[in-house]
Amino acid sequence: MSERPEQIRASDVSFLPIVASYVKRLGIVDEVNRLCPTKSGVQSGQVVLALILDTISGRSPLYKLEQSFLHQDMELLFGNEIPPGKLNDDLVGRTMDAIFEAGTGLILTTVAINAVKQYDLDTRSVHHDTTSVTVYGDYDLYQDSDQRHPFVVTRGYNKDHRPDLKQIVHSLLCVDRGIPVAARLVNGNESDKVINKNLLSEVAEKMRELGEGDPIYVADSALVTEDNLDLLADEEKGCRFITRLPRTYKGCRKVVAWAVEQAQWKDLGVISPQRPTAKRKPAHYQGFEAEVELYGRRYRALVVHSDALDKKSVKKLEREIEQDKEDLTKLKEEHEKISYACLPDAQRALSRLPQGKLHYITGDIYEVPHYPRGRPKTEEVRTPTRIDYRLTLRLEPDGGALSRWRHESGCFVLLTNIAQEGPRDMTSYDLLATYKAQDMVERNFGFLKDDAIVNSLFLKTPARIEVLGLVLVLSLMVWRLMERTMRRSLQGSGATVEGWDKKATSRPTSLMIATMFLSMVVIRTGEKRFLANGMSQRQREYLNILGVSPREFIDPHVQYGADPSQESKSWETTG
Repeated sequence: MSERPEQIRASDVSFLPIVASYVKRLGIVDEVNRLCPTKSGVQSGQVVLALILDTISGRSPLYKLEQSFLHQDMELLFGNEIPPGKLNDDLVGRTMDAIFEAGTGLILTTVAINAVKQYDLDTRSVHHDTTSVTVYGDYDLYQDSDQRHPFVVTRGYNKDHRPDLKQIVHSLLCVDRGIPVAARLVNGNESDKVINKNLLSEVAEKMRELGEGDPIYVADSALVTEDNLDLLADEEKGCRFITRLPRTYKGCRKVVAWAVEQAQWKDLGVISPQRPTAKRKPAHYQGFEAEVELYGRRYRALVVHSDALDKKSVKKLEREIEQDKEDLTKLKEEHEKISYACLPDAQRALSRLPQGKLHYITGDIYEVPHYPRGRPKTEEVRTPTRIDYRLTLRLEPDGGALSRWRHESGCFVLLTNIAQEGPRDMTSYDLLATYKAQDMVERNFGFLKDDAIVNSLFLKTPARIEVLGLVLVLSLMVWRLMERTMRRSLQGSGATVEGWDKKATSRPTSLMIATMFLSMVVIRTGEKRFLANGMSQRQREYLNILGVSPREFIDPHVQYGADPSQESKSWETTG
């Protein structure tokens, strides 16, 4: 007998089974369920899973969450059949309140520990950075004094260049090329210097929880304050660090000038792991070791020169050149108006012409004769009554100064308390490579700052906003772990997979997964499932390097720890 039509259902699960597999592996669902038990038909951990799936797949506004799963295979993704209508505003709001009471930091720390253990994350260096999250509306949330408010939504220095809008600041700690392990939302007007100070008092303990007893704290130049350097030198709370010395410090400018003058650079080569292309050439670096003194302590300073000036440096250099030229042009015009009564005076003036930083003035002396009034007689030789002397001047670029200025503009200084020699030393190259990994934290902010999900909400309290921040960070962790797992798998085997434009790549991205698994339609007939169009060889290759079994797409109860290479054998006959 054939199945009745109403017993046959089709769901386009896309790449969501892969995401769900990683969420379950990290123990996110189990941990939330343990800390936030509920008597409703939907567990708190399942609500968080739904939020993560929605965040990674499309980020629809949270009030539309139930619509996102209206035609999904809920049992396949969640382990049991959940009516999508139950994922409504009230349930999500109550779950958020319960998670806040349990502690967002506790949940994230537990998941981070699981991630470090399961994926053998490198925790030797921990990277910190902040970004402002702009919000729209009044956000007048603080009338109830009985409520605990973790932060204040208010105006501050806006990194989105929207000073007219209120904001909160997202602080993020990452390890191993961008895997988030700690995060915090703080007041919208909190400065990076203060955030670093508050974080330094607990970062060493935080890293010990992750199994790292001697971490290297990497942060941007806002770390460099007297209070922060005192904390870093503390025997109990302090740790090793790498940061960028701000150019506003006199010591920075002096050590850069000294390095350029000495010209004894050590070749550090290329840091970027990406292969050069016709349109993109990775930066090549040189280093010069020195020392600087700050607030009574001596620190190691690595002056780094890059042959690829960033846009800010180029624009600043262009402004400096134009300003210097403009200033000297005014002086040139003023000196050309002056008349000198004798040649020695003109010669002295010519020798004492003011010089600019990047240009100099040079010129010649010419005579200006003055004759008596009246028309001279025919063939009469005119004799001047007096001769004045004036200057004709030219503005010339100072080739040496411009070359030195350009060289200095291409430099930055890394400040650290890590020795160059000894049991805990780091080479110049390792110091630079560790600092340059900071860019992964900045890239993560694009993932965390989504207007639709942050602003089109029913979030009536800062507590719920904080829980949303937890969901976003957990989603980011899954996204980065998928990418890291693929790359490490290919690196270990020396293989490649098909990437964009069907080109082979050893550095696949998580976005590639989203495109490789478009339109994965699961047909369900009773208790059986199969893919409408099967699975291609390329898709199986991606699942293999992800460590995910193909059966994740047809079996709600598959053991996610199974070896995908072994599971694929049974997949050939049942999938």
